[in-house]
Amino acid sequence: MERQTIQAERIKSALTRTEFATSGGRATFLILESGRGTFISDEVERDIAGPCLIWSPTGWSTRISLAAGTRGFLIRMPERALGRALPTDVISAHVRQVVSRRIFLSDMTAAMMQSCIVLFDKIEPELRALAPGSETVLHHCVSLLLIEIWRAAAPPFQATEPQPHRISDSFLNLVELHLQNHWTVAEYARRIGVSRDRLNEAVRRTIGIPPHRHMQRRLMEEAKTLLITSNLQVAEIGYKLGFSDAAYFPRFFRRHESLAPAQFRRTYTPIYRKRTQEVSFAEWP
Repeated sequence: MERQTIQAERIKSALTRTEFATSGGRATFLILESGRGTFISDEVERDIAGPCLIWSPTGWSTRISLAAGTRGFLIRMPERALGRALPTDVISAHVRQVVSRRIFLSDMTAAMMQSCIVLFDKIEPELRALAPGSETVLHHCVSLLLIEIWRAAAPPFQATEPQPHRISDSFLNLVELHLQNHWTVAEYARRIGVSRDRLNEAVRRTIGIPPHRHMQRRLMEEAKTLLITSNLQVAEIGYKLGFSDAAYFPRFFRRHESLAPAQFRRTYTPIYRKRTQEVSFAEWP
């Protein structure tokens, strides 16, 4: 997560009215500790009063007008930062569903207010600092913030067995985040909170192939893209895709493709350069 993609502002007492605006490319998280104002987002206009929590997801232009003396804080986050911060375990789909809609909470508990204040007090200095590991700290703080929003706004969570499509969605999302980590199917199952057999069944039912086949297919798609669109050496591509043994990547590639990586590059790079439309690997061997 790049520090400049998140903005955090403390709303302090002022003698005049204060306004904040956010384009649709950023989500808006607002906590009013005290004071009053108006929240305007596309067709929605709403009077607000502290203490309250407001969440507006990406895709909605937002304008907030606050009366003099209002206190609180505001965090603005782009979609990319949100996607990386979403939890990756069994609650992922539930959190994603809640934070995809606008939320107005005027009945915040003191405990939740304090949790949000603590997180903001951590995020604000990390955005200014150049300390090692600050991006990781920001990532986890935003993740905790999303969980707090979910806890406050979601209906009571039922600890029931996840539906196959939710299991599969969680798996597919995790693969995109951790493809280069080369997790085993068992590790994905553990992170999602289901058995390996349950994960196999759900993924097969949803996409028609078992989890390990999907993981291998995604690695091959990424490898092919890098071979024809970059100047990286074959060994460098292997390392970039998480292969710690440079000699193993060519063997992996040849096992799933009729050509070695270097031969694939020589064969298909000229074709790619001549085409102006997006390359579809589905048409290739």
